[in-house]
Amino acid sequence: MEFLKVCEVSQSFKIKRHLYLKEEEINIFSNISFDLKKGENILICGESGSGKSTLAKIIAMLQSPKSGEVYFKGMCINKLDFKEQRILREKIQYVFQDQKIALNPHKSVKWLIESVFKNFHKKINHNHIYELFNIFDFKETLLPLKVAQLSGGEAQRLGLIRALLLKPELLILDEVTSALDLPVANKILEYLYNLQKQRNFSCIFISHNEKLFLRFEPKILNIETT
Repeated sequence: MEFLKVCEVSQSFKIKRHLYLKEEEINIFSNISFDLKKGENILICGESGSGKSTLAKIIAMLQSPKSGEVYFKGMCINKLDFKEQRILREKIQYVFQDQKIALNPHKSVKWLIESVFKNFHKKINHNHIYELFNIFDFKETLLPLKVAQLSGGEAQRLGLIRALLLKPELLILDEVTSALDLPVANKILEYLYNLQKQRNFSCIFISHNEKLFLRFEPKILNIETT
């Protein structure tokens, strides 16, 4: 049984250029297929607007494809109902490119950290929280601050911490290093590399900086603009 299998996935969107004109359907990408074994990684590349993030959102069950199927551990996840998908979200975590937009700007860091455990009915693991804080150079003094008060890099690290607290089996990282200084980015990626060896999870990376991710020996998927 494959861990992750993406089969002939296509996506499009409809636009209406004028009130009196018919809707047009614009293809984003067509018939994308790949598979991953558990512990394998893939790096998704392509020009801006080619649909890299859209594909990631389909795999993370945040969008439905126009056609095609996504299988996770043998289940066709894009055909599951909301409740069934929600159960799987603990196993498939997606870290958005801009966490300042993705996270609720009016909630405190402490609330957002604790909500990870509450949403999945888990006991709060303070040891794991502070371990990640230490690895990611994330200060405890940030806990009472709201997301709107964080820098882009701090918000990005918060998003990563929230995802890793759930110990996912598939981690989708969308331009995860774009808001980070290079030394911090390298430290975090080295931690992920070593953690992956211990836990045998898989990663989907979306990045314009391919060299940063070569240590993960990823498959390469290049999405061409249609």
